[in-house]
Amino acid sequence: MQALYHLTGEDIHDHVDYLRSIARIVEPQPGLPVVLSDPKDDPIVYTAVAAGADVLCARDRHFYDPAVVAFCGREDIRIIDELLLLELLVNEADS
Repeated sequence: MQALYHLTGEDIHDHVDYLRSIARIVEPQPGLPVVLSDPKDDPIVYTAVAAGADVLCARDRHFYDPAVVAFCGREDIRIIDELLLLELLVNEADS
């Protein structure tokens, strides 16, 4: 990645510092299974819940199962793909 994007060690360090400045560590609480077709995805859902996320951006089809969508909806979390996320971010930046 460093060679591909012509990043220096300092560029990477600065970006990691930036991510640390805006990140928030959350401790997801395990709960009942949500993603029945792939239980390894449950920690992702519960991390979004613990963080109070507005959206969960996923390409994995398991997250679009009606039961998962309903669970996330009850937590006010929209499951969206990367294209819709980019559209939302662009619209927010334009506002």
